[in-house]
Amino acid sequence: MSRIAYLLASVLLVMQTAGGVEVFMSTRDSLTFADNLTLVVMDVEPWAGAGEGVVWLELRDGRGHLKSSVLRAGESFVYEERGEGLNLTIARIYAGGEKDLVDLELVSGEVVRGPVQRPPNGTDGNRDRDGPTGDSSFLNWGLAAVLALILVAWVYFGARQKGRRR
Repeated sequence: MSRIAYLLASVLLVMQTAGGVEVFMSTRDSLTFADNLTLVVMDVEPWAGAGEGVVWLELRDGRGHLKSSVLRAGESFVYEERGEGLNLTIARIYAGGEKDLVDLELVSGEVVRGPVQRPPNGTDGNRDRDGPTGDSSFLNWGLAAVLALILVAWVYFGARQKGRRR
């Protein structure tokens, strides 16, 4: 029975850490998702909101503004009006020397273009960076299914071996 407890604990630990893709962004960075949705970090204030920090996120499409929210660490930004929707959680907000960063955990949504830094004052700069691609929710469910199968096999074959010993 203790083998099952250890396996279950390790499965839960792996599932907890596989919660989603992490993306680090700063002010003016954008992240493009499927269905022509673009998430823009409008501002990051690490000392606002009782010292926890806040981030202002705006979701746009080709026609304009769709949703805007000011969030603290631990809060979620959810948009379910199109396709599979978009679900982000603010993991942490960091204060930096040159830039303040926000750590976003992508719970669901398909990224088609990684974080892009918008040059300040309209200057031309090539600052495109590759980011995560693919639908992280599909990967998470696949991982959970594989781990559940391993757990079931472990329990089944462990019980069969104990039955043979008697």
